[in-house]
Amino acid sequence: MRTTWIVAALLAVSALAQQPRPAQMPPGGGPPDGRPPGPPPRCCAKVHDANGKLIGDVIRWDDRIASYPLNAMVRYPLKGGGDTVLIVGPEHIRSTQEPGGSIALFTTPDCSGNDMFAMLSWPPLVKRYSMVLPEGSASSLLINATHAWLFVTDWPPARVNPGATVFHSQWGESGACVPYPAPGYTVTGVPWGGFWMHKAGDLYAMFKRPFYSE
Repeated sequence: MRTTWIVAALLAVSALAQQPRPAQMPPGGGPPDGRPPGPPPRCCAKVHDANGKLIGDVIRWDDRIASYPLNAMVRYPLKGGGDTVLIVGPEHIRSTQEPGGSIALFTTPDCSGNDMFAMLSWPPLVKRYSMVLPEGSASSLLINATHAWLFVTDWPPARVNPGATVFHSQWGESGACVPYPAPGYTVTGVPWGGFWMHKAGDLYAMFKRPFYSE
């Protein structure tokens, strides 16, 4: 009888030892699962315009350049399906690759028309690629540009070589169209080509500044 009691007691002690212990707070006072101290990460922040109209969900905060105010990479849904990525600050909307240096090309002499050829080296991981052409004073495009013309690809985006296509103007980094001298510009020596895009509208006509996140 005594032996049976001793065996039962040992089994009870063993069962207690195998029960999970409550998480212990680390010496620094941080969360018990190894995360750094501080509030838990916030999920699913959204960006709105001044009227509360939704622009899109935050993909990540763009804090790559410390001297710039905090911006956000935003997933922007497009008419016709799919989405693209925009970089949004309080007073501007930009694309992940900005125009200038023969990147945003037009076959017309004044950047008119609804089609543009964009020399995107590394497109983002979204269904449709895009480029924003800011229009306004070169010294204040991030503050008070008058327009932000959005151009987007179809789905699926097709990388092509423009071949012998002659382009007669480009959108420059100064916020205006820059005509090419005659006979125009032909893309050469760039094996990766680019993407044809179509005008989708003026983002500053769709959304009122300033923009904010919550």
